[in-house]
Amino acid sequence: MCFRYCIATILIIFSCTTFSSCFKKDLFDESKKLPDQKDSSTDDDFIKSGYVYPFGNETTGADVEITLTLKSDETPAEELAIHVPPLKYNKSLLFMLTQDDCKQSAFSMTWAAIHGKPIDISDPKRKYYYDIENLEAYDLPPKSYALGKTLGSTDGFGNEVRFRFTTTLAPEWDFMYAPTSVKPGFSDNYFRFYMKAGLRWNNVRELLNWGNAIAFHDVKTSATSDVDSLLKHFDIAQEMTQKAVEGRRAKFFVEPNGNKNYLIAAQRYADIRTMTAQSGATALIPYQVYSDLNKTTLPRVFLDTVSQAKQLVLSELAVDSKHRRAIHLGVHETDHQWAQFLLWLNNHYGKDGQDVIWFPSQEEYYEYNYYRQHSDPSIYKDGDQVKIKVKLPNQTNFYYPSLTLNIPGIKMSMIASVHTNESVTGLSYGDFGDGITINFDCRKFVVQHAHHYVNKYLARPTKINLEDAKYHIGAIKEGDQKKQLLQLLD
Repeated sequence: MCFRYCIATILIIFSCTTFSSCFKKDLFDESKKLPDQKDSSTDDDFIKSGYVYPFGNETTGADVEITLTLKSDETPAEELAIHVPPLKYNKSLLFMLTQDDCKQSAFSMTWAAIHGKPIDISDPKRKYYYDIENLEAYDLPPKSYALGKTLGSTDGFGNEVRFRFTTTLAPEWDFMYAPTSVKPGFSDNYFRFYMKAGLRWNNVRELLNWGNAIAFHDVKTSATSDVDSLLKHFDIAQEMTQKAVEGRRAKFFVEPNGNKNYLIAAQRYADIRTMTAQSGATALIPYQVYSDLNKTTLPRVFLDTVSQAKQLVLSELAVDSKHRRAIHLGVHETDHQWAQFLLWLNNHYGKDGQDVIWFPSQEEYYEYNYYRQHSDPSIYKDGDQVKIKVKLPNQTNFYYPSLTLNIPGIKMSMIASVHTNESVTGLSYGDFGDGITINFDCRKFVVQHAHHYVNKYLARPTKINLEDAKYHIGAIKEGDQKKQLLQLLD
């Protein structure tokens, strides 16, 4: 118990390791050149923009209607009630991860491990990295391997929900716009797999396609004690981000270097809605949240080792869920050990274990809690039908229009059919406790998004591409569109 309270209040800081904090860092030295950045050959360089979900046209303020038609001989309790649980899918542990400094390993290690893609063995003598273009061409580092499964939890009814995390961005730095080298089968050297200065936009696009989030962090100004300068550069970074990722804008801020001037600027910048810092933050106990947390700075911690991360999880799980703190870890560089930690989470507390963890980005958690506080769902009986209505608040730069609803007094055995209006694009439901749970999603382009991954499978029919296509199809509610996509896989 002592460890739990100490770890929640003390930031362990060290440098030059996988879990080092933001202090004493050099985000990017543009004078440095990597061996695969020579100007003598451009035949294998790729800079074309990749596919990204059309975030700029996402649904806002959806009106949700769900109708439960009861069997003729079934009558629910007289007083119907409906509740939104503190955590999505009725999970009991909130776990979040933010990777600072726009690191390439956010794609080729963190994201790759979660989604069953090849990862590097992390040899201390030479670590390798790759980009989305390398992955799609099967141009991979030597000795790379996969964990053999995808990592996540479920929605409570057997449908996989893969872990999601946040990467910070550096839009004002040139490396995000750099080309990459793709040479399948070329083994004379592996310069193209040396660590680049940071994430490229195409890697970020793919991260976003899987529900991960982006955040403000450093901005390119030497006047980091000048709040007005920081605000100006927030604007520059935001506009550059919006152009690069189909209208997606950042609303999450991650404090760099312990610099509180950034937090002052973040409080004044309208687009930023949620923040995290290593000190001076408000403790987050999800089952004791009664506000929308707008402009609230939530805590995170950097740890020395994976073992400490495991101990923190075990410590919180020993606490009753009503008093359990959220866990939010900050990292910089991730490696093989970090991938193994994510595998441990999956195997013990995710879909292949107790299935008690919800692992979203802080941005997704913020939206879910905002909807929970402001949606005011209603339920009433009309003849043999139970009608549910939810009005999601109309908010700018919101990208996760979904909720979990708990309805006591009704069981699945009492229900003949379930129907929704067109606002609902994803739906799952089943018995939970003394009633039922309904999970709904209102993302506007979920069918088109799934079709993109179906086409990727049809173009290259591998096992992992098939799993990815089925995963995205699984997010669609039952109906003709879902059936047609599944038929394409056949």
